[in-house]
Amino acid sequence: MDESLILEIRRKLFHLLILGYAALYLLLGRSAAAWTLGFWAVAVAFIEWLRLRSPRLNARIFTLFGAVARKEESRRLSGVVFTSWGCWLAVLFFGERPAVIVASLACLAFGDAAAALVGKTMGRHLWPSAAGRRKSLEGSAACFAACLCIIRAAGFAPAGALAAAAVCTLLEVLPLPLNDNLWMPLGTAAVLTALG
Repeated sequence: MDESLILEIRRKLFHLLILGYAALYLLLGRSAAAWTLGFWAVAVAFIEWLRLRSPRLNARIFTLFGAVARKEESRRLSGVVFTSWGCWLAVLFFGERPAVIVASLACLAFGDAAAALVGKTMGRHLWPSAAGRRKSLEGSAACFAACLCIIRAAGFAPAGALAAAAVCTLLEVLPLPLNDNLWMPLGTAAVLTALG
C-alpha cells in the first residue's frame, strides 16, 4: 500500500476523535462544553505556538504524533489547532440544538475522511481551483454523500440537509484561509441552524 495512503488512513482514524467533542457536548451541555472546549482550544494553540518556537519540543511532539502528522506540519500549525477551534466555535455559536452540533461535528469527522480517502484512492478529476491541493471531484462527491447521510440521520429535512451537505463540501474544497477543519463545522452548523 502507498505510504501516503497509509498516513492518510492513520490521520483520518485520529480525526475520528472529533466525535469525542460531540460526546463531551452531549454529556456536559452547551455551557460547560463551550468552556471546556474553549480551554482545550486555547491550550492546543499555545502548545503549538511553543512547539514552533522550540526545535526540541517540536522534535518531541513529532516523535509522539509523527504517525499522523504531515511533514510540513513540523514548520506550521497542525490541523489539530483548527479542528479544536472549529468544534469549539460551533458549540459556542450554534450549540442550542444538540442535533446541529452532533451533525456538524460528525460531518467534519466523516465527510473530511471520505473526501481524503476517496480522493486519494479514486480521485481522477481535480478541481480547477485545487492548485497543489489534490482536491478531486470524486473526493468531493464522497464528502457530500457522507454529510448528507449524517445530516438526514440526525433528523433534518431533505432541503436543509442538502444545503448543509453542499456547504460543508464546498468548505472542504475551497482554498479558504487557515484550514477547512475550522470552517466545515461552523458552516454546517450555521446552515442547519438557519434551515433545520
